[in-house]
Amino acid sequence: MVFDYICFHHEQSAAMAADAVWRVTRKPGVTVVTSGPGATNLITGIACSYFDSIPSIHITGQVNKSESIRGVNARQIGFQETNIVDMVKPITKYAVQVNDGKQLQLELTKAYHIAVSDRMGPVLIDVPMNVQKEELDDLTEDLFHEKTDQDGLEEPFERLVEQITIDFQNAKRPLVLFGAGIGLAGVESQVSNWLHSNNLPFVSSWGGSSYFDHDISEFCGLIGVYGNRGANFIIQNCDYLLVLGSRLDSRQRSGIADSFAPNAKVQVIDIDIEELKKYSTSKYKGFNLDLKLFPEIMNTIIIQKLEENWRNYISLMKKKFFRKNISTFALKNNSLSPYQVIEKINEIINDDAIIIPECGANLCWVYQIFHRKNHTIFTAYGNSPMGYTLPASIGASIFAEGRQVIGILGDGGFQMNIQELQTMIHYNLDIKIVILNNFGYGIIKQFQDSYFQSRYEATGRGYSQPSFKRIAKAYDIDYVSISSIDEITVENLSASGIRILDIFLDPNTLIEPKLEMGNPINNQFPYLPIDEIEEGNHFIE
Repeated sequence: MVFDYICFHHEQSAAMAADAVWRVTRKPGVTVVTSGPGATNLITGIACSYFDSIPSIHITGQVNKSESIRGVNARQIGFQETNIVDMVKPITKYAVQVNDGKQLQLELTKAYHIAVSDRMGPVLIDVPMNVQKEELDDLTEDLFHEKTDQDGLEEPFERLVEQITIDFQNAKRPLVLFGAGIGLAGVESQVSNWLHSNNLPFVSSWGGSSYFDHDISEFCGLIGVYGNRGANFIIQNCDYLLVLGSRLDSRQRSGIADSFAPNAKVQVIDIDIEELKKYSTSKYKGFNLDLKLFPEIMNTIIIQKLEENWRNYISLMKKKFFRKNISTFALKNNSLSPYQVIEKINEIINDDAIIIPECGANLCWVYQIFHRKNHTIFTAYGNSPMGYTLPASIGASIFAEGRQVIGILGDGGFQMNIQELQTMIHYNLDIKIVILNNFGYGIIKQFQDSYFQSRYEATGRGYSQPSFKRIAKAYDIDYVSISSIDEITVENLSASGIRILDIFLDPNTLIEPKLEMGNPINNQFPYLPIDEIEEGNHFIE
């Protein structure tokens, strides 16, 4: 069996690219690295896959067993000897060191099926040098094949169907939260069609929003700390919330869990029983179910017609706030608005383009305004490291099959894995790199404005950047400097090869809206007038 491979300049990038491979192909990406620092450099990328339930396989080198630590309390004996297995156990589904070639073959098969089954995630196999030198038979052809048997419903779920039906019948203001777990289970089309056919209003997490057409009339927007105002008002005013495949972390609920959907009965369905344990002391009800099975029961759930006052309220919130983000700072200072930038990009790219934003302010701007149709849009939601976009764009581009690949990141993130520009060049990839350049770590500056009297430590003072134009020239990459909306063109985003679009924003451009600590998600900055707050909180006593 012959394997092809892509060589990265940093192992972290390889792990991030492997993470992106599954998000584009639904097949796990694989990394192979050396021992010691080669293995430890994988950790940030592995964590990305772990927190977002993305299957990936990581094979690390290790020193010969004969020169490794055995039964002694020493830090290191072999050169670059590192106990990578124990290091990654908290961020992998499975990690093991093999002792011989026969075990290696067995563990590869085992690790693969662990990675892609149940709640998915990364695995790691550590291979000592003496095992690497063994002569092995060819790997079996079905080593990495998916299991095709479907167990179906393992137990009756009449109780769940009955409970959800009763909850919908009793609810006057029902709502569904579309989580990433729906897409990870591969049932996004069935669930979105079910929501549409039953006229069920729904909101989405950022991860969930990548799996349905945003033109569905029942879609009300993205929720959370940086979510749409209208969607946040709607979820806060509902009286029954069905949560499908969302972990409900602090970026969705805020740091004060009790302030989230305060008057609602909340039913959470999740594949991971450990996630459901979070709700044991709350008003939430949890049910352990692989969402792959949800289509088998959802059509037996009886849905009542929405009450008129709830329909009218949702329509009003959408009309006022849905995709209506405005940069008040940009308007005030006559500077380029990031929301206009993303809208323009959204308008001129192909409907099936692959969009990969990074963490920080650029990520918020993208998700606050981007309108998905058939696009693939993703980031490392849970771990959210700077430096993800460039290697993830490479991983996506390898399997893009002619689709546009557009990485969107900040100037700070661009510098994190900038060496991978050479990887793009080496493999002649077709990637457009959009830098939302605000000359600093914008999201951190906004935190420092809110909580630290604008003391810009390590953001203003302590941060600098080189000439990206000169860097592009050094790598022989096309570079375009952009300071107005009209300069963002179809040609700039569709020309073949690699191109950097350096889009200049005012350094003080804000994320709007944004939740500040201590507030429920329906009270975001910039704060609304009292009459608009009262209008949004129509059903809250």
